[in-house]
Parts: sequence; C-alpha cells; structure tokens
Amino acid sequence: MRETDKYLAQSIIDFKVPRFGENIKNKSDSPSCMFDVRKLLSEPEPYKYICNKMAEVVKNDCSGSAVVGLATSGIAWAAVAGYLTDMPVLYVRKKKEPNVSDLYLEGTLPSDRRVILIDDLLFAGESKNEALEILQKEGCIVTDVVVVVDRQIQRKKDGPPIDQRWGLQFHNLINMSEVVEYMVQTNSITESQLQHLILDYQHFERWDMPDFAKVGDFDERQNI
Repeated sequence: MRETDKYLAQSIIDFKVPRFGENIKNKSDSPSCMFDVRKLLSEPEPYKYICNKMAEVVKNDCSGSAVVGLATSGIAWAAVAGYLTDMPVLYVRKKKEPNVSDLYLEGTLPSDRRVILIDDLLFAGESKNEALEILQKEGCIVTDVVVVVDRQIQRKKDGPPIDQRWGLQFHNLINMSEVVEYMVQTNSITESQLQHLILDYQHFERWDMPDFAKVGDFDERQNI
C-alpha cells in the first residue's frame, strides 16, 4: 500500500476541491459530493507540485511517446507534463466543434502512435471510454491513463474498468480512499458528510470500493 500524498490531500482540503451537499452534476451516483479539481489550476504552488508529480509518473511508470490531454480539463495538466518530460503534447475532444475544427485529435502523433491520456479526474469512466474510443479510431495506441484524482466510482454494472477494457495501465496521484482517510484524520469532514458519502458508494457495486465505504461507523473509521 502506498503512502498518502499529504501535501496533495491537504491542498484538496484547503482549496475546497470537494463540495458536499445535493449536486445535480453528479446525478444519482454521488449526489452528496462533487470534486472540482480545476480549482487547483488557480493555485500556483499546488499546480506546480501536481504537474511535477504527474511528470514523474509519465516518465517513470508510463510507456507512451506523447501525452494527450482530454479536453478541456486535462489539457492544462497534459501541457505541463509534456513540457517537463520533453514529450509531444496533443489533445482530444469528445465532439467536433464545427466553427473551430473538424478534428477530434489536435496535434501530431509520434511515429509509434503510442500515447498517454491525461485528465484531472476519473469518475464513473464514461468520458474516458468515449475519449479512448475516439483515440483508437484515430489510430492511437493508448498505453496509459493518468489522472490527478480517482473517485473510485466505476460501477461493475457498466462493464470492465477502463484498464481492463482497453488493455492499458491506469495511474492516479491520489484516490478517494486516501483523500477521505486524510480528511477524517484532520477533522475536515463531518460525520454526516461521511455517512452520506458512504451511502453514495454503497448504492452500486464498485470495481474498487473505497476503504471508508466498507466501514459504516465514523468512530471506527477514525481509529484506522
């Protein structure tokens, strides 16, 4: 088990990346909590830190020859990761923009066509699956997907998780288990917020159920 990145976890808390309460954007799957990782783009120190961590993953753990940002949230992370690793940078959009471009994939593919898809967040996987399908049609070989935060939401009823479905490696800088455990340890989440979050996760079978959702008692969680 890896050690939680406490600087990243604290930044997520300090800059209010999680927003608790009824949230229509997350529909029925996680109505009690939304994660807005884009807030970290506006904070220079966390942004630099995360980009450096992402570049380390891209350089040391991935096997692609270029990085591809998933429009729009993934572009800012991919651009800096590509710069720091001396890799070409591309981006993919999930739908064409007739007044802007008739292309799904912008940029020049490397000769081996092996790319790393980068985004800020993995939620249920729908947007990643759409992007991966487009990249496959564009002739890309996607070796890895890298995100800042894995919400650990992927549902078994939706089919295999993205790494198994597409035969690639999946990497995150921090996952929901680590974030919530740190929030509990630092008294940054209330018992009510945690219980609502647990109910969100337990509503479906997950491929990677977060540790906190396996425990229903707040006091027990604090002692882990």
